[in-house]
Amino acid sequence: MSWREPLTALVECCYGRSPAALESIAHYTFEDRVVCRVRFASGPPGLLRAFTGDVREWLLGQASVLEAVAARGFPAPRVIRTEAGEALAAHGAWTGLLLTFVEGVEADGAPSTLEALGALAARLHSLPGLPVAVDSRLRPATEVLSMLPGLEEGVDRVPAVARPLHRTAVALLRRLAAGHRLPEVVLHGDCWPANAVRTPEGEIVMVDWEQSGRGPAVFEVAYLLMGSHLGLPQLPAMVVAPERIAAVVRGYAGLRPPSDEELSWLPEAVHYHVVLRAVQAGSFAEDERRWREDLWLRKSVARHAVSDEVAEIARERFVRERR
Repeated sequence: MSWREPLTALVECCYGRSPAALESIAHYTFEDRVVCRVRFASGPPGLLRAFTGDVREWLLGQASVLEAVAARGFPAPRVIRTEAGEALAAHGAWTGLLLTFVEGVEADGAPSTLEALGALAARLHSLPGLPVAVDSRLRPATEVLSMLPGLEEGVDRVPAVARPLHRTAVALLRRLAAGHRLPEVVLHGDCWPANAVRTPEGEIVMVDWEQSGRGPAVFEVAYLLMGSHLGLPQLPAMVVAPERIAAVVRGYAGLRPPSDEELSWLPEAVHYHVVLRAVQAGSFAEDERRWREDLWLRKSVARHAVSDEVAEIARERFVRERR
């Protein structure tokens, strides 16, 4: 059975409106998840994120973040509650979160766009006193740190092509395990141009808040610095774009200059997401051939190779912006 029939029933039963059309807008098709635009006979469309399985707490976390930032007037999709006043809708095997649909086009990687996105991230990180209890995926997690002993013991089995990344992973997890006192703020969790929309009025709005929650601001800044390069060729090697780094820094530093302590973590923060994915996927147990042929692993090596350069250019730019 198509997902359209049960999700049409979900909208009708929980929101009391009959959708005129459900249009998938996801880049990929999965049996257990759907992201679709919900068109109604009258009024603006909505965006429905619907899943099967045990997703209630995860979706409630997203809803709590979006409602918290909405209460502060931050530009983001708004939660549309059900007729019963619930943040989530459930019908049959499906659980859904209905949001307002942000009209516009996907943001590009132009310096002006990156500067605006940097400023938007700084504005988000400056929101005071948000009652958010969920963790962003960019918040260093205990379960990741628990993998450090296995990484240290397996060093002799890591293929040569992956050893520089492995050394970085061990060093990063050791520093995180030693503890850090970076201030935590609300993060979008996946902040890069592909998850931002330029509205017809020219405003940049962050969308896709699936990974949002608490975490250190510098880890999101680092993620955006690397993400600003992902529209450029990554293979056979990734080339650093200083003008893109400068744009992110200008936008961010104008509203929230990072502290010296945050800047001291910038190299680790830039490395963090690649390290996180490699560790969680057990990639260091893969053989040499796999590291040389698998597209994601090849990109991981390429991103790691330029991460220190990206971090150093950004750090110098942040220091320059203080003057």
